[in-house]
Amino acid sequence: METAPEASRDAPPKKDKFLAKKKKARRYWEEETTPTAAGVSLGPPRKKKRKRELRPQNTKNTHTPNKSHISKKPQVPKKRRERRNLEPQRSLSGAQDPFPGPAPVPVSVAQKFRRIDKSRKLPHAKSKTRSRLEVAETEEEEISVKAARSQLLLAEEPGFLEGEDGEDTAKILQADIVEAVDIASAAKHFDLNLRQFGPYRLNYSRTGRHLAFGGRRGHVAALDWVTKRLMCEINVMEAVRDIRFLHSEALLAVAQNRWLHIYDNQGIELHCIRRCDRVTRLEFLPFHFLLATASETGFLTYLDVSVGKIVAALNARAGRLSVMTQNPYNAVIHLGHSNGTVSLWSPAVKDPLAKILCHRGGVRAVAVDSTGTHMATSGLDHQLKIFDLRGAAEPNFDGLESNPYRSRKQRQEWEVKALLEKVPADLICLDPRALAEVDVISLEQEKKERIERLGYDPEAKAPFQPRPKQKGRSSTASLVKRKRKVMDEEHRDKVRQSLEQQLQKQEKAAKPMGVWPSALDRFVR
Repeated sequence: METAPEASRDAPPKKDKFLAKKKKARRYWEEETTPTAAGVSLGPPRKKKRKRELRPQNTKNTHTPNKSHISKKPQVPKKRRERRNLEPQRSLSGAQDPFPGPAPVPVSVAQKFRRIDKSRKLPHAKSKTRSRLEVAETEEEEISVKAARSQLLLAEEPGFLEGEDGEDTAKILQADIVEAVDIASAAKHFDLNLRQFGPYRLNYSRTGRHLAFGGRRGHVAALDWVTKRLMCEINVMEAVRDIRFLHSEALLAVAQNRWLHIYDNQGIELHCIRRCDRVTRLEFLPFHFLLATASETGFLTYLDVSVGKIVAALNARAGRLSVMTQNPYNAVIHLGHSNGTVSLWSPAVKDPLAKILCHRGGVRAVAVDSTGTHMATSGLDHQLKIFDLRGAAEPNFDGLESNPYRSRKQRQEWEVKALLEKVPADLICLDPRALAEVDVISLEQEKKERIERLGYDPEAKAPFQPRPKQKGRSSTASLVKRKRKVMDEEHRDKVRQSLEQQLQKQEKAAKPMGVWPSALDRFVR
């Protein structure tokens, strides 16, 4: 008789049916339960099918209360935000920054880049206008601070010549300067022996890379002084009194004995302008594309080189003009005269903008710095005088404005952009900021001329006619009362405008030359 084999001791015990069942799925908001017996499987929970409940349809007449949207899940408390460590950051080596935060900017340096005059305020301006002005002032302060901070990146500094005690700097030779400066500056030194056709007048291009010179005996030449490459060299067979580059190094203006001639960089004559005769000095205004010429006959002529037309011909009434320069800040021409005065001119005005008595004798030379704030003059009285027009020189060039390393294609693109941004000649004035103001006098004059020409005022408002109201509220007395109220409001507006105009006239009379009060208030009289 066969018997069943006994289970070995090492074999695992059989699982109970009740214990073999899988554990119920635990939700994350329920507490975790520990298994009561060993061998309970912790497999993935089964999903229970939910029975679809039939919801009664709401009828139009029944009203159902709003259900609460409160979640049954317990709300987990939010974690608190950790406060940032306000201690100064440390580098990889663990060293602490001794100068945290942005670098401080001196007020005097930032003031150089500001253009808004905060001293002039509008007494009766609206709140919206005042808020816009405040926003503009804050933006200008931020921009001026950024511009002043970026000056730290400029490596070049203006040079100067300082002699020992009692030493005359006029006796220091160029060879001595070359030996004292660094190698890079000494490499820019070159010497031209031009003793045959002198004396010479010379001019650098706007980028500073090209040099043009013309001799009294007709020698005209242009070269790239960095590479020492000769661009052109001709002899015009008559006296050359002055020479100037135009908007680029591709065009040259030469004031010859009789007329004004225009040449290209190959020495080919392009134009002969006979209306500009007996020219003694030349100046080119790059932003206006104007070539200013001073002649022996005492006329100051402005030639627009973009269209080839003469914009203005002004008679200075001071005899022969042989001293002329320009102010690069406002494009005003300065003329020196034989009676010791310097006059300031604009093509938009027939008379001089201002006159400055500088010397007892005739003026021999006039120079204005690059930001247009200082003027130096020398006269026959052997005196050198410097007039403060506010500003300083700038040794670092702007690559976007005048790039000495630009290619031919970049030069052509720059010419197109400069022609599109050309400034009209009528906008040349002593104070460029005055262009943003409204000329009330000329506006009123134009309005009067228009009324006289048409016979009526097209901008005049129609007389106020109150609308009739219903229900007996449009009586004659109420209509007259409403008309009087509107007339009183219009009268108050007119009085306020007239007072504002009087205040503006008083301010202009107090400061007639707002830009340069320190210099012109002394000498204009």
